[in-house]
Amino acid sequence: MIRRVILVSIVLCIVAANRPETQVVKSKVEKTPLDEMGDISGYYTCKGKEVSGKSYSGITIITRKNDIYLVQWMLSGGSTFTGVGIRQGNTLSTSWAMVAEKGTLIRGVNMYRIDPGPRLSGRWATIPGPGVVQTETLTFLKNLDEEE
Repeated sequence: MIRRVILVSIVLCIVAANRPETQVVKSKVEKTPLDEMGDISGYYTCKGKEVSGKSYSGITIITRKNDIYLVQWMLSGGSTFTGVGIRQGNTLSTSWAMVAEKGTLIRGVNMYRIDPGPRLSGRWATIPGPGVVQTETLTFLKNLDEEE
């Protein structure tokens, strides 16, 4: 009797799984111009504002390595640091760390919206830090493989 119940249950599951209304329908995802932008690797100008209101600028290099992006910031004040990023659609999220004055380790996270150009409009925060989200914009300069 138990075998019969199990067998009937299996048959019902197979029949239900093959009915049109229970099959998973794969939808077509339309590509947007941002998806077609592809690789965002390159040299960028970097401009931002700290919580104190002080502006900063520099150069940022974004390099794609398989599924991730390596991001290097070189700011005009002499600070340099490197991070790792993950892109999903028109968003690039990065994490980074740097040793500040007096040996303090500062860790940060940036999240950018990728706009045509490309131009990356971002927000960032640090620990230790003021607990406030700050802003930064990366504007494309040139591809990595272009000669000076």
